Amino acid sequence: MTKKLLIILSLFFPACTEEKKPATPFCPPGEDLTIYVDPMIGTSGPGNVVVGPSLPHGMVKLSPDSVVDPGDVDAYEYDSDRIEGFSHTHLQGPGGDHNGYSHILLMPVTGELLTEEADYASTFSHDDEQAAVGYYSVLLADYGVQAELTATAHAGYHRYSYPASDQARILIDVGHSRGGSKGGQVEIVGDTIVQGFGHYNVFPYFDLALSTDDHKTGESWIYFYAVFSKPFGSYGTYTQEGVSEGSASETGAWIGAFVNFQTSEGEVIEVKVGISLVSVTQARRNLEAEMLDKTFEAVRAEAVAAWNCRLNRVRLEGGSEEQKKIFYTAFYHLMLVPTDYTEVDGVFFSGADGVGKILTAKDWRYYTDDWCAWDTFRTSRPLSTILEPEIVSDVVASYIHVFEYGGWLPKCTWHATGISRDMTGNHGVPIVADAFVKGFRNYDLDLAWEALYKSATQDDEEHLYSGICGLLNIGTPPEYVENGYVSHECDMMESASMTLEYAYNDWCIAQVAAGMGKTNMVNLFEQRAKNYLNNFNPAVGFMQGKNLDGSWVEPFDPANDDRGNDFCEGNSWIYTFFVPHDVSGLIDLLGGRTALEMKLDDFFAGGYFEPDNEPSFHIPWLYNYAGAAAKAQAVIRDSLQTQFAAAPRGLPGNDDAGATSAWYMFGAMGLYPIAPGDSRYQISSPLFDRLTILLDPAYYKGETFIIEAVNNSDENLYIQSAKLNGEPLERTWITHEEIAKGGTLSLQMGPNPSSWGS
Repeated sequence: MTKKLLIILSLFFPACTEEKKPATPFCPPGEDLTIYVDPMIGTSGPGNVVVGPSLPHGMVKLSPDSVVDPGDVDAYEYDSDRIEGFSHTHLQGPGGDHNGYSHILLMPVTGELLTEEADYASTFSHDDEQAAVGYYSVLLADYGVQAELTATAHAGYHRYSYPASDQARILIDVGHSRGGSKGGQVEIVGDTIVQGFGHYNVFPYFDLALSTDDHKTGESWIYFYAVFSKPFGSYGTYTQEGVSEGSASETGAWIGAFVNFQTSEGEVIEVKVGISLVSVTQARRNLEAEMLDKTFEAVRAEAVAAWNCRLNRVRLEGGSEEQKKIFYTAFYHLMLVPTDYTEVDGVFFSGADGVGKILTAKDWRYYTDDWCAWDTFRTSRPLSTILEPEIVSDVVASYIHVFEYGGWLPKCTWHATGISRDMTGNHGVPIVADAFVKGFRNYDLDLAWEALYKSATQDDEEHLYSGICGLLNIGTPPEYVENGYVSHECDMMESASMTLEYAYNDWCIAQVAAGMGKTNMVNLFEQRAKNYLNNFNPAVGFMQGKNLDGSWVEPFDPANDDRGNDFCEGNSWIYTFFVPHDVSGLIDLLGGRTALEMKLDDFFAGGYFEPDNEPSFHIPWLYNYAGAAAKAQAVIRDSLQTQFAAAPRGLPGNDDAGATSAWYMFGAMGLYPIAPGDSRYQISSPLFDRLTILLDPAYYKGETFIIEAVNNSDENLYIQSAKLNGEPLERTWITHEEIAKGGTLSLQMGPNPSSWGS
């Protein structure tokens, strides 16, 4: 069956027949799988994961902030030995620097009043620390305070056990941020309530480069309403200029408040903190709706139950305990984001217009913090179409919402004003296309098409800078539209990779156009999808940067990783393989399937594969197209076993909103979506003997899809033969539709490479 016919069939017979979304998420009964989740995985090194409690896609991610290097986006770094406090908002796994959240920080202390983070931060030991689903605790050694945390979707629950002290207090640091503080207000109400808001910039660099008098980029307002279990003995506020004892309110940037107590040995003080992006009143409403009358243990138990509903959608048999921990922790990371910013009563804050609006979502949820689409389109979002179908249309609707109010599809969604322009390409496009092709269409289709078309044909020229036209652009540079490639003069750092990414984006648009019956648009964007040819230099056999006059950028070294090499976070060795939408065309360029196999052999032998970064993610599965499926099986199994671990340094790179975790999950499942927007998944060697996916009956007709590896072991890593629902399967892929119908993919494993898939 040809690829084009498969696409046509998938469009007319989509896998997902969406009905009205159920009131509660799909919750298959099962065992407590949260015991396999270790939030400490990825806390050391580049993972940048959230270690503290949160619900699936919860707005509140209550987590410790440790002392890190200036500009670091890490909220918590395992190798740090000091904690600044516990803040309520966090990004999951971002890269970069000088950006982030970590807003509304509480810190329990004793002794002398200190108001600078560097001064009040406490030492701690990992021996006195525990992180689990819905729970975090640590002993703050400098103060003898045991801190415990749990959370609901919109509120944080703090439980602090104090030593005997006449100088016990809690700091409420409103200015604290991994980005920057622009202002705020704190107000002490009576003797048990503190409320207020912080005004921040989550990416000060973008604020400097992109904000205008009438349009702000990266600004965020976080409101809070905190209820204390014990009346304050006294209180005050502080600024960078000093302390105001007895003051009940303060405004400005970098401000905070403190409340004082006398405590007996082991005395517990609890603080329940409602968080909102809308108002203090809404923060109070969120708190009252979710936890005001609940105990700490009850809130923690609800969090565990909510996570078990999701985790039990995948059942594992075989494999080691460590592998199960890595898998379920990866699943946990995947479901932390994108964040659902729909608050109690359906209201949400949208900053897409650059000013900010309070809106109400009817019959959908507003998701953001998909940081960044450049990462998540490859793994996170396609995996959600299988495991969390209930969020897929809403995620697309959220992208379309940003277009409706801000004029562009976002590159990285966030809870801030303006549209993030981080990274290259238009990768909101494949997120929309992949959902559309798989049958998720519960959003404004006409507006979706308008967003896709504008992204591909226009750019915000106000922020096009010669030499770095991809750095802050949004849309597609005119050079690409006119010439079919991005020149080195347009962007000296990333021009070649920009061309390759836009060509793939164009192919994705062609798939949507086909499904909408826009024949003329199919032809246009299928032609543009071939633009990757413009950056292939047959004389060297690699993708190469190109000058405006059509000459090649020299000198050229395909292994050059230096910034300014015309490739984004990679080199030509990596990006020569980024033609996911037309692998047959790439094969022709390289000289045939054997040539592709040899090129891949050289790639892996040369050490160019980077499983820690997204541009390399798909490359092992290209062996399937070369007729050398056994080599894909060996490379992927090796990466799963050597690059990931059930340990703090267990992620090889930034988790990037669950993208790296989702790569592990796909690899362990033995499936991978080479080109999201195509409904096919390439098959490789599963890690577990049997993996059962319980399919959501509100979206899919099948009950379960099972992937079994018969005679599987560390030695028996090669597929000898395959059957789908009992029938021999010679092809190296299955479709989303086949998964959605339910069934069994049975793989016979052995110790030696076989001819299967050749």
